[in-house]
Amino acid sequence: MDVVGAASWLVQVVLEKLVSDGIDAAWAVARSAGPDPDPGGDVHRLRSRLQSLHLVLSAAQERVPRARSEALLGSLRRLHRLACDADNLLDEMLYHQIHHQLHPDEASDTSSSLSAVQSVVSKIRGAKRARLGGDEDATVRIDDILRRMCEAGDDVREAIKMERLDAVVTCSGQAAGMDCRGWTTAYVTEPKIFGRDAVKEHIVQTLVSAEACGVNLSVLPIVGNGGVGKTTLAQLVYSDARVQGCFSKRIWISVSADFDEVRLTREMLDCLSTGASKHEGITNLNKLQEILDEDLKSKRLLLVLDDMWEDNDKSRWDKLLAPLRCSMNGNVILVTTRNHSVVKMISTMDPIHLDGLKDDDFWLMFKSCAFGDEKYEGHPSLQVIGKRIANKLKGYPLAAKSVGALLRRDLDGGHWMSILQSDEWKLQQGPDDIIPALKLSFTHLPFRLQRCFSYCALFPKGHMFDGLDLVRIWISQGLISSGSKRMEKTGYHYLNDLVDRGFFQKSTYYSMHDLIHDLAHIVSLEECHMMDNFDSGSGTGHATIRHLSINTRSAYKWNPHACSFSPSDNFQRKLAYIGEKVQTKNLSTLMLFGKYDKEFSETFSKVFKEVRYLRVLRLPTLSYSIDSLICNFSKLIHLRYLELISSVPGTPLPEVICQLYHLQVLDVEYWVHLSTLPHGMSNLVNLRHFVARGELHAKIAGVGRLKLLQELKEFRVGKTKDFQIEQLTGLRELGGSLAIYNLENVGSREESMNAGLRDKIYIHDLLLSWCKNRFDVSSITEAKVLEGLHPHCGLKRLHITSYGGIYSPTWLSSNFPLTSLESIYLENCTKWELLPPFGQFPLLKTLDLVQLSASTEVPIMSCEDWAESEKHVLFPCLEELVIRDCPKLRSFASPQSSSSGKGFHFGCLRRVNIYNCPQLIHLPQFGEMKSLFTMSIEGVGAFPHIRLLVRALHIKGGASVRTLDEILVLVLTGCRLSALEKLTISSFLDFEYLPWEIFCQLLSLEMLVIMDCPRFFLPVYPYGQRGETIFSPLLKKLVIQACGITGKQLSDLLLQLPLLYFLTIRKCPKIASLAIGGLIAGNVSSITSDNHDWTTDGLLQIPSDLLNRLQYLCIEDIPDLVLRGSESFLGFVSLKTLHITGCPEFFISIMTEKEKSSGSCPLLPPSLQDLLVTHMDNKLLTSMLSNLTLLSILSVSRSPELTSVALYPCTSLETLIVEKCSRLSALDGTGSLCSIKHMRIFECPSLAINCSPSSSHGQDQDLYFLLHLEKLEIDNTSFFNTAICKSLPSLQYVVFFMAKNVRCFTEEQDKALCHLTSLHTLDFCYCTDLLSLPKELHLLSSVKRLSIKACPGILSLPEKGLPASLQELYVSNCSTELKEQCRKTKNVRCVYVDRHAGKFISICKMLRLYFRNQKR
Repeated sequence: MDVVGAASWLVQVVLEKLVSDGIDAAWAVARSAGPDPDPGGDVHRLRSRLQSLHLVLSAAQERVPRARSEALLGSLRRLHRLACDADNLLDEMLYHQIHHQLHPDEASDTSSSLSAVQSVVSKIRGAKRARLGGDEDATVRIDDILRRMCEAGDDVREAIKMERLDAVVTCSGQAAGMDCRGWTTAYVTEPKIFGRDAVKEHIVQTLVSAEACGVNLSVLPIVGNGGVGKTTLAQLVYSDARVQGCFSKRIWISVSADFDEVRLTREMLDCLSTGASKHEGITNLNKLQEILDEDLKSKRLLLVLDDMWEDNDKSRWDKLLAPLRCSMNGNVILVTTRNHSVVKMISTMDPIHLDGLKDDDFWLMFKSCAFGDEKYEGHPSLQVIGKRIANKLKGYPLAAKSVGALLRRDLDGGHWMSILQSDEWKLQQGPDDIIPALKLSFTHLPFRLQRCFSYCALFPKGHMFDGLDLVRIWISQGLISSGSKRMEKTGYHYLNDLVDRGFFQKSTYYSMHDLIHDLAHIVSLEECHMMDNFDSGSGTGHATIRHLSINTRSAYKWNPHACSFSPSDNFQRKLAYIGEKVQTKNLSTLMLFGKYDKEFSETFSKVFKEVRYLRVLRLPTLSYSIDSLICNFSKLIHLRYLELISSVPGTPLPEVICQLYHLQVLDVEYWVHLSTLPHGMSNLVNLRHFVARGELHAKIAGVGRLKLLQELKEFRVGKTKDFQIEQLTGLRELGGSLAIYNLENVGSREESMNAGLRDKIYIHDLLLSWCKNRFDVSSITEAKVLEGLHPHCGLKRLHITSYGGIYSPTWLSSNFPLTSLESIYLENCTKWELLPPFGQFPLLKTLDLVQLSASTEVPIMSCEDWAESEKHVLFPCLEELVIRDCPKLRSFASPQSSSSGKGFHFGCLRRVNIYNCPQLIHLPQFGEMKSLFTMSIEGVGAFPHIRLLVRALHIKGGASVRTLDEILVLVLTGCRLSALEKLTISSFLDFEYLPWEIFCQLLSLEMLVIMDCPRFFLPVYPYGQRGETIFSPLLKKLVIQACGITGKQLSDLLLQLPLLYFLTIRKCPKIASLAIGGLIAGNVSSITSDNHDWTTDGLLQIPSDLLNRLQYLCIEDIPDLVLRGSESFLGFVSLKTLHITGCPEFFISIMTEKEKSSGSCPLLPPSLQDLLVTHMDNKLLTSMLSNLTLLSILSVSRSPELTSVALYPCTSLETLIVEKCSRLSALDGTGSLCSIKHMRIFECPSLAINCSPSSSHGQDQDLYFLLHLEKLEIDNTSFFNTAICKSLPSLQYVVFFMAKNVRCFTEEQDKALCHLTSLHTLDFCYCTDLLSLPKELHLLSSVKRLSIKACPGILSLPEKGLPASLQELYVSNCSTELKEQCRKTKNVRCVYVDRHAGKFISICKMLRLYFRNQKR
C-alpha cells in the first residue's frame, strides 16, 4: 500500500482531532497546573505545524505515488508511528474531557478537577500512568510528539527531493510505474482458447446483427477482473471471419490508464493510413478529427479499446467518439475494462460480464498449462493435487498460466503439495502472473479506497459482508472522511465504488472473490493479518501489525469418540506465537470468527492482556464473561466498535461498557438472552449505532443524551423523566425506523410536539401506538396528541395503531400532505370515523386498513380536487390493498369520486385482501390490473369468497346473493383473462351455466374445477354451432364435483377439449352410465327402460379420440353408475392413473360385460401405474390385476368381501395400501414383489404375514418382498415379531396410528423392534388406548426422530430412556406429565412440545371425518 498516503492519512486524522469540538477544553483539563490562560494558542500553533506537514505529504503523494528509497520509507514509517502516538494521546485527552462534562460534580475547582481526572486515569491506565501532572503532563507529551512529527516531516521533505530526482532518471517522464501491464495487440498469443466459444459467438452475432447495423454507434463493454480473459476474448472476436467481412475497417488500440483523446485519435489515424500520413505533425484535436471523419466516410468501423480505466469525465469520452457518431454506418466500439463504473458511463448495449471458466473447461486449460497437454492422464496423484489447486484459482485463465508454469518446473508430488499448502504461486511477480495483474487494479484506486479495501483482508474467505456493518467498522477506524454528508452515506459510496471497480460483488450481501481476497492480504501485509490456518506452521512475521483477526473455524475438528469438537495440535502454539511476534499493545483491531473453548479463552486472555488502543473489537459466541477473554476490558477507552455475541442465559451486559465514551457502535443483536441494559448507557455520548433488538432500544434511560444516535427502533413513553417524550427532542440524527409506544402517557399537543418529529429528516418508517387495553380513552386528547406528532414531509411509511381519536390529523388530510408516503397502515383505531383521503398520496404502494370499527367509508379524493390536470389518475403506484375486520365499512369510494366518472387506476396492483367487512357494498372498480398476483375477498357483504393466486382463481359462493356473472365481471375484467390458467368455481347454489362471454376470453385456461354447484348444467349448445370452441383450446384438466350436470352435457363438453388428459367426476347423480369409445348403436332411444341410465341425458359417452390422450381418470361416489357397451377400459391406451371409488354397481357391470364375452380378456389397460379401487371381491380384483405389470401404486379399501389379494402380476409395485378390508386374510404372490417401498395396513384385523416358525425356509421366502421396504404404516402390533423385523433391513420410517385396544408392547415385540437397524423415524399417532411406549426403545440405535401425537394414555417416557442417536422429539396433544418430562429432556438436540398443536387437531379431525366417510 502507498506508504506516503498512509502517513498523510494519519496526519490528517490527528489534524481533524485538533480542530474538533472540545479540544480546547480537553487541553485545559489535561494541564497539570490548572487551566492554561490561553489553551487555544497552543492548539492553534500545533494545528499550523501539522497543516504544513500535511501539505508536504499531500504533495509527495501526488508526485511520488510509490516510495522506493529506504531513506524515504524509513522517515515515513517513523512519521507513521509518531502520528499513531499523537492520535492515541489526543484520544485520551478528549476522553477525559467527556468524563469531566458527564460528571461535573466531581470537580468544583481547578485543583479538584485535576484530582478527578487523575482518579479516572488511575482506574483506566493503572498506577504507573496515573499522574498526568509534572514533567509527564499530557499536553507536554503531545507537544513533544508533534514536534518530533514535524522533524520527521523535514526528513520526508528532503527524501522526497531525492526520490523525485531518481524518478526522473529511471522513469524518463513516465507515471512512476502506474501501469506495468504493457501494450496489447489484436493477435491471439494463446495456442488454444478454452471455454469461451459460447460468449464469443454471442458477441459476434451481436456485432454483425441487423440491429447493430441500423444505429450510428454502438458500444459493447466486456467487464471482468484482471486475469479473467477479457483481452483474449476481444482478440477472438476481432479475428473472426464474420466480423472481418462485416466491418470494412477494424482498429485495435490499447488504452490503459492514459486516456488521451489526441493520442487515441492519432493512433486511429495511424491504423487507417496506408501511405503518407495526412496527420503527421498535427496535434490539434479538431483537425485530427476532421481527417478521421474524412477517412471513415462510407465505411463501417469496428474499434476495440482494450483495458480502459477512465471513468471520471464522460465529456472526454464523448469528445473522442464525436467523429464516429457522424455516420449511420453502424460503427461499433468493443471495450474491455475492469471497472463497472466505466460500463455505466459508456455502454449502449447490455455489457458482457466475464467470470472465470467453468470447472470442466478450466481443468482442461490447467492440464494444458501444467502438463503441456489438455488430454494428459498420467501421474494420477498429481492429477488429484492439481484439481485441488485448480479449485482455488476460481476459473481465472491467467492464474492457470501462472500456477501451471510453476508446477511444470517439477512434476513431483512433494513440489506440488508445497505449492498447494503454501500458496507460493501468489508470490510470483512476472508480467504474466495473476497477482500483479490484479494488483494493477489496486494501484489505480484512490488512496481512500485502498485503505478500505486492504482492511477487508481481516475477514475470512467467503465472508458475506453486511454493507452497513462493514461501513460502520470503516468509520470506527477513521477510514471514512467526515464532510458535508453523513459518514455512513460516504462509506456506502466507497463500498459501491469498490463494487464498480470489481473488488466486491453485490447481491443480498457483499462478497469478495477468493483471488481478490488474496490480493487484499498481500497489499495489507504490514498492517493487517488474519490467523486462520492452524494446520500450518507459518505465522505472521510483521511486528507492525495493527489489525488482527483470528478465525477459529478451521482450528476445531469433530472428535467422534468424544462426540465434540477438539482443537488441532497447532492451535494453542500458533495463538501464543501471535503474542510473541505482534505488539499486541498497539493493536487497533481485534476480531474473532468462530467458536472456541475454555482453554482458548485462557490463552487468548494471556496473549492479549496488554491491548490498550483497540478501536474495533469483535467477540462472537461468548461462552464466558468478557473478562475471561480481555482481562483489562475496562481500559479500552479508545474503543469505537464493539460487537458481542452470546447465547449464555442470564449473562448481563457489563456495566463498564458505559465508561467507553468514544464508542460509536455497540452491536449486541445476537446476544440472545440479553434482557436488560446497564444504567449508564446514556453516557455513551458518541454512540451512533446501537445494534440490538427493538425492546432493548426502549430500555435506554435518558436516551436524549445520545445526540449522534442514528436509529432508535423503539421508544416507550413513560411517566419518569428519563422516558418522557421530550427525550426525543434533540435526537435529530435518528433515521431508519422509529416506533413510539404508550402514547397514552402524553397529555397534550404541546407535549407531543416536543418529540420534534418534523425535524427528524432521516426517519423513513414511523409507528405511533397507544396501548390497546387502556381503560380511559379521551378522543379529544388523543386527537391533539396525534396532531402534534407531525412527521417530516419525506416520510415513506406510516403505521398508526390503537389511536382513540375520531378525526384524522390535518397533516394527513390537507391538500398536498406527506406526498412521499409509500405505505399507510392503520390498525385497531376503533373510534376513527373520518379517514384521510388516500387518493392524495401519489406514491402510495401499500394501504392496510385493519380493525377500524367506526369507519363507514374509505374516502378517495376526487380528481377535480386532486389536480387541475384531467389526465391525472388515482393510485398510480398502489401495489397492495388490505382491508380487514371493518364491520361498519360500506363503501370504498366517496360519492364525489364516484360521480366524477373517472374511477381509479390500479395498473400496479399486485395483491388485494378484503376480509370480514359484512356491510361493504361497493368494491372499487379496479379497472385493468395487469400486475395482479393475488386476490382474496372473503366475508364481504353479498360477495362470495374470491381467491386469486398467481394464475389460479377460486370463487366460492356460499350464501352469496350475487350471480356468478356479476362476480366474474367484477373480478375477471380487472385481470388479464388471457393469462388465467386455473379456474375453480364452488358452492354456488343457484349457479346454472357458464357465462360464455367470459369463458371465451380464457385463452390460456388449462384447468377448470366446478364443485358443489347442484343446479349447474350445460345448456343445449351443440359443438361447432358457432364454428368455434367454447372453452380454451389449451384446457387439459377438468374436475366436476357435486354438480347437476348430465352425462349428455358432459359428453358434449368432452368433444370440445382436444388436449384433455385429466378428468375427475365426483358425486354427479345425473350421470348414470358410462360408455367408452365410439357411439353406442343407434337404438339407444328405442330401448325401453325405466332406468335413467339408458336415457340420452344419463349416458356419459367417452369420445374415441380421448381414449388415446387420457392419462388420469377419477370417478368417485356415484353409487348407481354402470358400464354400458361392448368397449372396456382396455381402450385407454395412455391411462396411467385410475381411481374408481364409491361406485359398487360399476364393477358388477364390468364383470357382467366380461362374462358376456369370452371372459379371458383383461379388464384394465397394461399402461396403468396407479390404481385405487373400492368394493372389490377376489374374482374381480384378480381379473383387474392380471396384466398390470407396470403398476407401482395399488390401493384397495372398503372391500368387506375381499379375502385375498393376488399380487403375482404386479412385479413393479412400490406402494401397497390396504384399508378397511375386514375379511382379508392373505396377500398372495408377494414373492414376485421385489420393489415394494411403502406399505400401509389399516383396519384389516384378519390379515397376517405368513412367517410360521415351523417352516423357517418358507418363512424367509415369504418375507423376501419386505427387503426394500422403507416406510410402514400400521394400526396393530402383530407385525412386530422377530421374523418380520429381521426381514426389514431397509425400513426407515414407521407410523403406528389409530390403534385400537393396544395398551402396550409385549416383551417379544420390544425385542423384535431392536432388529430395525435402519429405522430413523418413529411416529405414534392417535393411539388413544396406548399406555406406554416400547420399554426397549433406547436400544433403537439409529432412530433420530420420535413423534408422539394424540396419545393421552402415555404418562411417561420409558424408564431406560431414549435412543442416544435421537435428535428430534415431537410431542403434542398428550398428557401433561409426558409433556413436562419431555421439556426437561437434555440429551436431545431439539424438543418440540405442542408445536402447531392447533394445526394438528385440525388434521386429526379431518382424519376422523375421512375414515367415517370411508365406513359409509
